[in-house]
Amino acid sequence: MWFVGAKYNMDENSDKYNVWNMYGLKGNPFTTDPLSVYGDDLPIKESFFGREKEVEKIKKIIYSNKTSRILVYGDIGIGKTTFVNYAKYEAIQSKYFTPLGELGVQYNWTPEDFMFNTVSAVYTAIDRTKTIKDKMPKELMQKLNVLFGMERGYSFGGGFEALGTGITAEKSKSFGVPRLNALTIKMLFQEIIDELIKMGFKGIIIHYNNLELIQEKGENQLKRIMNGIRDFLQIQNAHFIFVSDKTLYELFQQMPRVEDIFQTPILLNSFNFSEIKQIIAKRIQLLKVNSQVNPIIPFEDETLDILFKLYSGNLRGILRGLECAVNETSSARPVRISPNILKSTLFKFAQNRFLSKFSREDSNTIKILRRILEKKETTNKALSDHFKMLPQNVSTSLTKLRDVGAVKLSREEGRSRYFVPSQEALWLLLEPTQETEGQTRI
Repeated sequence: MWFVGAKYNMDENSDKYNVWNMYGLKGNPFTTDPLSVYGDDLPIKESFFGREKEVEKIKKIIYSNKTSRILVYGDIGIGKTTFVNYAKYEAIQSKYFTPLGELGVQYNWTPEDFMFNTVSAVYTAIDRTKTIKDKMPKELMQKLNVLFGMERGYSFGGGFEALGTGITAEKSKSFGVPRLNALTIKMLFQEIIDELIKMGFKGIIIHYNNLELIQEKGENQLKRIMNGIRDFLQIQNAHFIFVSDKTLYELFQQMPRVEDIFQTPILLNSFNFSEIKQIIAKRIQLLKVNSQVNPIIPFEDETLDILFKLYSGNLRGILRGLECAVNETSSARPVRISPNILKSTLFKFAQNRFLSKFSREDSNTIKILRRILEKKETTNKALSDHFKMLPQNVSTSLTKLRDVGAVKLSREEGRSRYFVPSQEALWLLLEPTQETEGQTRI
């Protein structure tokens, strides 16, 4: 297969199913995974784009304080995790320690669970880094191994019990293993950090994702956790970064004791069209198979513009749309995604994914889906009022739509529950071309 300027032969045995090779690329430029601190096909230093002011702000907060609590918030899918990963990458170069990845907060965590899992993640990072592990005091590493490693000596599942299973009392005592509670976890974490500081690290950075999961269990659950870990978050030489959507920022303002210890929150906005185009162009250049190959751009500018408007600049949605269109259309030859190809491909995909799951008896469910797509965000009560349907009938339809992934719960305010269409359900808004004229429309 010929590309401009060079010939690139695919290895039929290993690469015949790699559609990106046909475009002269060694990987997927439209991946929606966050850029990794420790590198992959898209190295974070070269791949990261924009956010200059926000990067300067978060670096000043971390580098100017012995301890900090930072909230990074914005709409889902605009690159918040990648932004924090880049900030961590920069901090690592300045001799800060951080676990291998972000911690995904779970909805059923207690404050003690939160602290335990934080220290466990730090232990894992130390245990996997030989140069650091070997410098840790032997007794401290033995203690950590009993609590978090292969010799873990207690059962953990929603609470903390005294050490008892898998380790003798004498061994537990010889390691000086404490009974785990909020105070002992905090003391243990401080002990670990103190040893890292002795090694020359300037501090430790912990990154938390998925705070929305806690919020789905109600405001009181999140308030209980945040108030319960308030003292833990003030440990010296530790920097805590929380990533969430905009609704969490509003909730933080209702927790004055917690909000008081946080630095000024960092709001990330969506990229504009030019920035999105530059981000993708940079990825394509970084992923080309070699310096002699001029890769094929998999889409037309008008195609990108359609997705940009559909998702209001949401990067994850745009990338997902391009990835799906390429995967659904490319076979033996690369296809450059035109506006018509994009619309017909994504509409058909969404039809099969969602509409095909419903029968004629589900006409009300289809109407509710159509309304949610039209409004972008609406409540169960608003739907009930609009269609003059019983609330329980609306709830039944919403459950069906959530089960197939067409809609999801966005937020809750008192008794009102707000629903939004999923990223793939939005493809039902794309007008079918002649190829799909005979198919069912929404």
